[in-house]
Amino acid sequence: MTSKRAFTLIELLVVIAIIAILAAILFPVFAQAKLTAKKTASINNQKQYLTAMNIYTSDSDDTATPIQYNNTYDTRQGDRAIGQLVLPYMKNMDIWADPNSPASRKERLTVDLVDPDTLQPPYKQLQTEFNLAIKNDYGYNTQYFSVMGANCSGGRTFVAGGTNLTRVTDSANTIMFVNSVWDRNGDAPKGGGNWGLDMPCRFNQDGSDTLPPLHEGCTGRWWWTGWQPGRKVWNEFGGAWPYHSGKAVVGFVDSHAKVVNLSALAKGCNVQRSWGGRVFDTTAYIWDLD
Repeated sequence: MTSKRAFTLIELLVVIAIIAILAAILFPVFAQAKLTAKKTASINNQKQYLTAMNIYTSDSDDTATPIQYNNTYDTRQGDRAIGQLVLPYMKNMDIWADPNSPASRKERLTVDLVDPDTLQPPYKQLQTEFNLAIKNDYGYNTQYFSVMGANCSGGRTFVAGGTNLTRVTDSANTIMFVNSVWDRNGDAPKGGGNWGLDMPCRFNQDGSDTLPPLHEGCTGRWWWTGWQPGRKVWNEFGGAWPYHSGKAVVGFVDSHAKVVNLSALAKGCNVQRSWGGRVFDTTAYIWDLD
């Protein structure tokens, strides 16, 4: 007679237990590898954006691009945004979206902005580019690289221009872009990114302004409300957002990028809930041009 042998219940349970142990060991490794891959992709996106920006400035007499043209948010009125202006140098709008951002393309295109589908060519395409550029996950160091004047001559309420990059004394330690957020729902990002950021401090210890001079004919500056530390609002950190395990991808003027803790963005200054924050160590401060 032929003898047949089958698994006993104990053997089957042992095999299942071994598989469960291996899964418990390997799944976190796979998850960590996925997070690392997304972080690397985000850094590469940032580097491409930085490269496009620097080519743009080279073609513009070393002048950085303005954050926006006229603050109407409507391309039919001639408005354009920073990412849109450097788009010819990268030809890829997908790099504006961080791989860890949960925002959908539709969310970036329509929420709080003119819906491109309501427009006719060529404005449909222009508005699509504009909206995706506005919801860019890599926010611009706006106040230093695009001086925004308010209450300007000729009845203009908003005038933005680019800073000459020859003024930057340490390009490897001067922020150009940081991961950003449009809005938030508690601890979760919402709506995509934000095309512009606020720096953490405005004044030196002696009370002097650290910002570049205003445009001729402008009597004030156009800005948001600064950092709001400790408050669960979109600009708690000036609009910066930690998409990568509590860290954000930061791009510097010399075109290198890395991930940093949000607390590191305020090096060298006393952050307050207003524009009164003071820079006490100018060598450590990484937002200004000096």
